[in-house]
Amino acid sequence: MAIVRNIQNNVLYRYLGENKYRNLITLEEGEVPEEKARELFKINIEATHILSEYPEIEKMINKLKLKIEK
Repeated sequence: MAIVRNIQNNVLYRYLGENKYRNLITLEEGEVPEEKARELFKINIEATHILSEYPEIEKMINKLKLKIEK
């Protein structure tokens, strides 16, 4: 699944399919309407690749409350 960045606060989310997303800091999941998601999220190719290769980094993001820099 893809990793996306919230353009308002630079928090990473995992796209779970069917308009569902998981916040990688809080681990909360929720549904975001497609129109809102287009405005709010941008796919982050680099983070998607890194987290697919090293899934333990997702745990670090949660534990350390890390955000991404633009």
